[in-house]
Amino acid sequence: MKTSTRRLRHAAVGMLVGAALGVVACLAAMPSAALGFGTFTGVDPSGFSDLATNANDFASWDQVALTYRFDASFDTNWPNALVKNQVRLAFSQWDTANATADGAVYSYGRANGWQAFGDIRSIVVHELGHVIGMHHPDQAHAANRNWQQAGGGVVAVADQNNEVMRSWINPGDYNHVLSHDELDAFNYMYGHDLNFTEAPGGVANIVISAYNPGDPNNWASGGGNIQYRTPGNHAAGMRFVDGFVNLNLASGQPLGLRTLGINWDFQNAGGKPCRSFVVETNGTNNPTPIFHYDNNGVYEFNTFSTGAVDADHKDNLRHRWSNSAGGDIPAAEIIHVGLEQDVWDWSVVSASVNHPDGTSSAAPLLSFHEWSNTIVTGTPAAPPDLSGTLDMRGEIKVLARGFSIIAPEGGGLVSHLGLACVDGLGLGLDDLNRETLGMLRERQMLEEILDFGERTLEPGEEFVVVLEGGPQDLPPELLESENFMFLDRPMYLDQELFIFARSQNQDLVVGTYGLLGTGVITPEPASLTLLGLGLAALVARRRRKA
Repeated sequence: MKTSTRRLRHAAVGMLVGAALGVVACLAAMPSAALGFGTFTGVDPSGFSDLATNANDFASWDQVALTYRFDASFDTNWPNALVKNQVRLAFSQWDTANATADGAVYSYGRANGWQAFGDIRSIVVHELGHVIGMHHPDQAHAANRNWQQAGGGVVAVADQNNEVMRSWINPGDYNHVLSHDELDAFNYMYGHDLNFTEAPGGVANIVISAYNPGDPNNWASGGGNIQYRTPGNHAAGMRFVDGFVNLNLASGQPLGLRTLGINWDFQNAGGKPCRSFVVETNGTNNPTPIFHYDNNGVYEFNTFSTGAVDADHKDNLRHRWSNSAGGDIPAAEIIHVGLEQDVWDWSVVSASVNHPDGTSSAAPLLSFHEWSNTIVTGTPAAPPDLSGTLDMRGEIKVLARGFSIIAPEGGGLVSHLGLACVDGLGLGLDDLNRETLGMLRERQMLEEILDFGERTLEPGEEFVVVLEGGPQDLPPELLESENFMFLDRPMYLDQELFIFARSQNQDLVVGTYGLLGTGVITPEPASLTLLGLGLAALVARRRRKA
């Protein structure tokens, strides 16, 4: 018995597990009760274990310390260090699963519209779930084998349809953070952390590879070889012998990541100096930004740090700039900081300027990211099965496209919207500033959107600029909110787009500069050539790595 996802190694007792998870119908009101999975044993006709009858009928690793390595096929097809780091971050999610609290939010899966790529970290997090013994909750539910702990036992429940381990994810979607279900299923199976360590070039328990299953709708497969702990007795459970994650090098959309860079400049509030600056963002839990910009010049911040927020905001990060080289920054100085992070749709939650007297002032930092109204039609691209695969779901249709402007906590007055196509200019994070804005104006490359006028955005409010599409193409909730404008500019789509807008509150005036439409699988930093702009000051720019 040998297929692309099932390899028989031990003839009598060995089998490959595509892992097993079926997820809970438990919301934030009962986080501690969340658990559900069906373990693939090859014994039950459904493909999922009846945990109500046999609580040990699942496969798991006996050892705590596990190694992994990337093979030559991965390095050939995804040679970029940033992409490899996304895979390492996927391992880190599972490395700390036992010590991670459920928190108030059940799932952190995000779907902000179609993008022309598959997020490799989300895909690997899913496949590693198979490698440690979990499966698809939607398929487990269909077999009435999606389990949740209750009353000292387990009961079958419906899945929530937004878990990391569901059987599908669409291009552009993210699912980086384990849901209640995966966390509680992990603790049911293990009760202790697994310690994953990379073993470059050596023998490893888990191998990350490229493969071509001949299915463009498939993203990846994962699993491993297993043995009965007691030969022939599945009631004693099974143990993994090895594990693998295979990534489809011929998927219909490429596997990788998309980054988003945003810079801001502002003057200190109310005549008070600035001692430090703090920004909280939502959208990624990666504590190492791709780049950060630290107020170059006399008052460059010497210290930059990023940390998690709390267990109820696992996809949020708090970034702090402090320890200015010139001491406290005078009120007249313009301060310029920025971030590039590893998802295409992160946004600012809040920002504050901290003063030497211990007070702080809210900063109305805007966020920009791409936007589309996407629907999925038809049936799933591949019929459900019990292998450890992850697929795209159905036919994706994009009705309208554009970009979002998002206000932080506190809101603000927004004005002076400007757009410029900068495709091929090689702009980096530290090029997103007023000097570039001025040069784009001078070269008549900047379109200032006069019809935008001035708009007051409420705290956390999103405003959509529709570049392609009409009223019939918008979701009902956006039409009802009236937080949109139509701007027939499809030429700004599918290329690098420089965006500028001004925002202000009673204390600060902020310029926000964003770069949308950057390519999939971000390249390593390279020397800059600004074609046609002649910006000598930018050619000598610095990229600041975290």
